[in-house]
Formats: sequence, C-alpha cells, structure tokens
Amino acid sequence: MADDKQDEQKEDEPFVTRIGPLHVDWPRSIGYFGGIAAAVAFDLIAPELALFVALIPVVKLFKRKDATKVEKAIAAVIEGAAKPLGGDAESTVRPADQDDEGPFWEDDLPKPATH
Repeated sequence: MADDKQDEQKEDEPFVTRIGPLHVDWPRSIGYFGGIAAAVAFDLIAPELALFVALIPVVKLFKRKDATKVEKAIAAVIEGAAKPLGGDAESTVRPADQDDEGPFWEDDLPKPATH
C-alpha cells in the first residue's frame, strides 16, 4: 500500500508545486475548490456548508509534525466532523515535510528501550 502511494506521488509530481512550506496539488485543488464553487453557484449546497468543506484542507494543516497537542486535538475533532463529507481523502494542500512521516500520534508514544 505504501508503494501505491509512492507511485501515485511520482505520477502526480509534475502537477505538484512547492510554495514555501506547502505542497500544492494543482489539479486536485482546482477540482476540489472549483467543485465547491460550482455547487454553490448552482444552489446545490448552502454557502455555510461550502465554507466548512473548503476549510477541511486548512484544518488538516494543523496536524503537522511539530504542532502542539492542542492544535492536533482541535484538528482531529474537526476532521472527525468532516468524515461524512469525505474529510479522510488525501489533502490537496499539505505540509512539505509530511511525505515521510507517520500518524501524528506516533510522535507522542514512548520510545521502546533498547539494550
């Protein structure tokens, strides 16, 4: 499964731009935010719901590696609320150093003692 993610990342590489500390996946971002705009324009969803959906990628940025436990907890609660809306999908905008890290809670686990 990790190999599939690496293959997908290499395949998408020409469309991903690094802007400061972020990687922006342009086709996915345009599709994501354009779809939200179209849904509001055609009166398929309320603007308030569209705003919540549009903020999901921003909230995911709070789960960066060096975030405080409070930021991680708030992000986890909001991300949980976003699950019915597909909030568990791959981020369109993500921290640049996120590529090699595991889940944020692994940072807080005690390290096993080596002898």
